[in-house]
Amino acid sequence: MRVNFMRKFLYSLPFLLIGGWVLFTSLRTAPVKLNQARLILSELRGGDFTHAGDKEAIDMVLAKLKQDFPEALKGNCLDVGCGFGGTADYLMKQGFKHVWGVDVDKSAIDYAESKYKKVKFLNVDALSLSSQFDKDFFSFVYLFNVLYAIEDKVAALEQLAKVSAQGAILMIFDYSVADSSEPMLDLAGKPMRPICMKKIKQQLQESGWEVLEMNDISKNFTVWYEHLIKKLEEKNQSLKGHFLEEDIAKVSSTYVHILHHLRRKTLGGVLIYAKRI
Repeated sequence: MRVNFMRKFLYSLPFLLIGGWVLFTSLRTAPVKLNQARLILSELRGGDFTHAGDKEAIDMVLAKLKQDFPEALKGNCLDVGCGFGGTADYLMKQGFKHVWGVDVDKSAIDYAESKYKKVKFLNVDALSLSSQFDKDFFSFVYLFNVLYAIEDKVAALEQLAKVSAQGAILMIFDYSVADSSEPMLDLAGKPMRPICMKKIKQQLQESGWEVLEMNDISKNFTVWYEHLIKKLEEKNQSLKGHFLEEDIAKVSSTYVHILHHLRRKTLGGVLIYAKRI
């Protein structure tokens, strides 16, 4: 009987080991999945950019900064809501020396860290920046399509002010509304809260910033999203080889909806420059 028992045990041992491994791996923390909508946008835009205008928008901002605020670019720069890190890396390639990227999405930060070694990335919420950086640390802070996703804009702007030196430059590139807008969701399925043009100047002043310029770039946003949707239509079949149809459809419906509002002028785009008081 003992021999039979040993035979049965040895026979079942591989299955027990396999079962144990399956159980062990299932109990481990599953890796966080990368935002598929962001990956699709990266594919469409030919780089890890998730904001309107891609490199064209960055170049627009850079031209202004180099002309009017060159000193701000020589110090530490902060990319708020850096996503996959494409914009921060692009700035490094344009001659910036010290760029930090922060994002609340840990999977995005992990991706950025693995790909862009020259940029310093941190998984941190914009509302707790002062716990991660010293006072007066940054000379330039920028947000590309980020502030719309933050409900308490004053609290976020106050955090930016706390880690920025006096005279530091803040650049905000984002969706805008004149007063209020119809509800819409972003790619994460969260409510969009575009910058209210009737409130933003006061919000900045309350947070320690002096507004230098406010430029309406709604026409640019409209053109950029028309081009994006056209690319999506052209690459739809090739995208299906790498992404789920439901994720592709989500990106399409989101930006078709945004473009609809841009064309109706119930949504716009704004480019703001402010200085730390």
